[in-house]
Amino acid sequence: MYRMAYRWTRSEADAEDIVQDVLIRLADRVDEMLQIEQLRPWLIKCVYRRFVDLYRSQESNPLQAESSLFGISSEMDDEAPSLASLQADPRDDYAQLDDREALLKALETLDDDQRDVVLLHDAEGYSASEVAEILEENIGTVKSRLHRARNKLKIFLEAGTF
Repeated sequence: MYRMAYRWTRSEADAEDIVQDVLIRLADRVDEMLQIEQLRPWLIKCVYRRFVDLYRSQESNPLQAESSLFGISSEMDDEAPSLASLQADPRDDYAQLDDREALLKALETLDDDQRDVVLLHDAEGYSASEVAEILEENIGTVKSRLHRARNKLKIFLEAGTF
């Protein structure tokens, strides 16, 4: 939950606030949550809705802020050691960092809707139907955005315009 909130807000404080707000609101609804078949997408949907509320209340677009996507900062590295940390040759670390920076720049070329779909589907591993449910969009719309976003990323990365 925090990771997606952070990716949307690009602010540790805002991400923490969003997750805390969602968890506080859900604390009294544990029995209801136990009835939900796919809890993970439902929780992300709650986080997304809270993010949208925050976005609307601030009347600014946090998705245009400086990028920290895909966990470049150490705060986001809550997973197993990265492949880069296991490399024997330090040059491989730099190559992987360059690839990551290129991907971040490529993601910045996407519009917000396409970026959300790519992050949820490709980075977080949600299925297209789960992404559609989280974003409250038609599955065809999600698949179309994903296809267009991937094509745009491919063109950007192949062109080497980073």
